[in-house]
Amino acid sequence: MGRRRHRLPHRCGPQRQRGSVVINATLALAVLIVGLLGTELGYLLLTKRDLQKAADLAALAGAQQVQPASCVNAQQAALSNANGSGSQDTQRNLPREFSLAAGDVECGHWEATATDPSGRRFQPGVQPFNAVRVALQRTPAVMLPALPGNAAAPLAVEAIAARQQPQAALNIRSTLLTVDSSRSVLLNALVGGLLGGSLDLGVGSWNGLLQTDVQLLRFLDALAVDLNVAAGDYDTLLRTDASVGVLLGAAITALQAGGDTGGTLDAAITALRAIQVAAQGAGALPLMQLGELISVQSGTPAAGLEVPVQLFQLVEAVVQAANSKSAVFASVPVSLPGLGTVSVKTKVVEPAQITAIGNPALARLDPMGADRIFVRTAQVRTLVSVELGGLLGTVNSLLDTVTGQIAPLTSFINGVLNLNLVAAIGNFLGGLLCPLLGPCPSAEALSVRIAPSPRIDLGLGVGGGRAYVSDYSCTGSEAKTLTVPASTALGELQVGSFGATTAAAENAFFSSSEIPQTAPVSILELGRRTVRPDSCLLTLCSGLRWKKGSAWVTDAKQADFTLESALGLRADTTAAGSSQTLQYAAPAASDLPEIDAAAPAYQAISSTGIVGSLANTLAKVDIQPYRSTSSGTLGNLLFGTTSLINGLLGSLQTVISGLLSPLLDPLLDFLLDTLGIDVATTEVGARLSCRRGAELVF
Repeated sequence: MGRRRHRLPHRCGPQRQRGSVVINATLALAVLIVGLLGTELGYLLLTKRDLQKAADLAALAGAQQVQPASCVNAQQAALSNANGSGSQDTQRNLPREFSLAAGDVECGHWEATATDPSGRRFQPGVQPFNAVRVALQRTPAVMLPALPGNAAAPLAVEAIAARQQPQAALNIRSTLLTVDSSRSVLLNALVGGLLGGSLDLGVGSWNGLLQTDVQLLRFLDALAVDLNVAAGDYDTLLRTDASVGVLLGAAITALQAGGDTGGTLDAAITALRAIQVAAQGAGALPLMQLGELISVQSGTPAAGLEVPVQLFQLVEAVVQAANSKSAVFASVPVSLPGLGTVSVKTKVVEPAQITAIGNPALARLDPMGADRIFVRTAQVRTLVSVELGGLLGTVNSLLDTVTGQIAPLTSFINGVLNLNLVAAIGNFLGGLLCPLLGPCPSAEALSVRIAPSPRIDLGLGVGGGRAYVSDYSCTGSEAKTLTVPASTALGELQVGSFGATTAAAENAFFSSSEIPQTAPVSILELGRRTVRPDSCLLTLCSGLRWKKGSAWVTDAKQADFTLESALGLRADTTAAGSSQTLQYAAPAASDLPEIDAAAPAYQAISSTGIVGSLANTLAKVDIQPYRSTSSGTLGNLLFGTTSLINGLLGSLQTVISGLLSPLLDPLLDFLLDTLGIDVATTEVGARLSCRRGAELVF
């Protein structure tokens, strides 16, 4: 029987156990590495988030302190905030190895409407500084540096913060507050005439314009659609040519988009449509740019354009701008007592700039530079031609005055012209020795007459009242100030003759770049007529006859008149207005309201205007004797014993000033007020929003 073999059992000893441990260890190590990598990734994400937060807060801190021409304060504020030396409320401390360096902070200019492919719209190093960029690039340590492919990678973050700029707005307004029936007639003639057409609006329509505001931002957006300008590109919009009809149409659209309804709004829209029709019916009016009427500083945010604009002022400015570019002048018929209807011609030389908006910090750097916040009233010329022939009472007064002082006049004319005129007819008759046979002797006698159809031209040139921002302060959430130098309108008044006829005067007055000089107006003409007695008996003479051609007539006014001299009237005066600095301050909030307030705070600057002093100007009018030329016009000033006629000249001055001043003072005041120009008073409205702080823009 053979030996039985026993199979030994398979041994699962340490070798098998060792293989199991390696697998488990490998799996565990892989899990650990993945966990460490996840932790590292989380650490990197957390670190990047902290870096981003620190960059954001540093940029905000820097933007709050940035100055238009300096980056020093902004860099210090950003470094202090990020590195732990700022206030506990604003700082975001970075680990020491990640501390912010001066080279990480950069100042520049950020513009909301700029086109930048990167989307940052930040121009580094470009002044005026209004933004800060903080760019951090740090390389944090890795947890597994020996792991292949796990090299340290840099983390880059960037933050751009722009300072919320203060916004100031000025406007200069008409003092016209309400329209009555008489003024509506004048407005129709004036506005229609400036457009070169006709207009027929009622009182309600004009008052609707006066009592309605249009929001500037809404108006600009509507105009951008009509002119195919990109939304928000207000700089381009203000430089784009537009017609009167398009501008008024955009105002209608903006009013309708507001959603308001009512009688006043409906009346305003009706008026706008009627003025549109008048402008279209007047022919091809020149195009204009809205920037000539409304000034918006480059880069002004949309929120700064939420400014109400009075519709009447907008219409005035648009019409004035159209007229200033055309050869048309308005002929406004005005009724004057004793003269009937007088035609007053008006033309706009420079239109008004009714509203200006911008950053006062930039305006302060150069108050009259490219970033100025500046408004002005229109510059206009007005010509009034008054025919004195219709004033019979005045004519008689002048003749009576001269007749009473005929002797000194005769002496003066004889002296300066080497004539031998009879001083007085009575003396002439008393000294005659009549011949026994033949005609009675004759003599040359001084004769005075009112110039045929005497016309006095009054030319008034009024420059714009003006105001601009020179300084501001924002010291708290409510405390703020705005400094606005302002001046009343400049003016020139000339009295005399601009031409031999009314048409010639209009051409000379409106065609030149400067107001032309006047020639003296011949009011009283001094000359000679030939006279002789009708009959004589020895030295006794009776009756007088005056020579007319080869015949003799009994009416001296029908006799031949040889002009030798004339008393000419001329005046030239300038009113320089006055200047002062207006100070607006809040609180109270109504003394300097926010940019989007329904109404600004108004202040007036007053002076003795040129129209208000017209009576004084005419009282000092220059009346002097001039030599006559062969054409019958006035020539060189006569020099001689003028003291002989000083009393007469004084009397003439009194008569002339007493005649013209009561007629023209109310006329010019009324007309200029309707044009939106008060020569004696300029009213300037101001708004200011400080909006201190900054906002992240990238």
